Amino acid sequence: MTISNASVLKQTGSTPQLALPEPTFSGPGWRQPRSGTWVYQETPGGAHVQAVLLDDGNWFLDLWSPQSRLLASGSAPADEVAALAPALTANAARWTPPSGLDASRRRFTATAEAVRAHARPVPDEARVRAATSSSPARPQALPAGTPATPSAAAAPTRRHR
Repeated sequence: MTISNASVLKQTGSTPQLALPEPTFSGPGWRQPRSGTWVYQETPGGAHVQAVLLDDGNWFLDLWSPQSRLLASGSAPADEVAALAPALTANAARWTPPSGLDASRRRFTATAEAVRAHARPVPDEARVRAATSSSPARPQALPAGTPATPSAAAAPTRRHR
């Protein structure tokens, strides 16, 4: 006798849950209330970020106030979620609920841009100097003892008639 998946589901009354791998951003402050959804909350009863996995592999994030009011929303790749969730919750105390979805998206975008700008590595000064000192576009250095500006004697003279 062969038992089909459909008959098993009818008997158990449940639907199969896909086991998704744990995202790279999960860690302290994160919990998974259901498959495909993660919640970040630093303190119990405080603001929280809800992250929902999108079909394209990005995550849609909503920042909710302690009173369950939407403060910011938008999407980000998984590698940005770990830094973005704490940045969003840090702003929650000073943000009042926006008037409209566009305002919540602008807040999200501004926060994401600030997090990205902060995450960019600052170039090492020694490497920058080394890279630019031999650049062909850079004018050659003047020999030692040469004045930086041409002297009046070196400038061409004009004859007055």
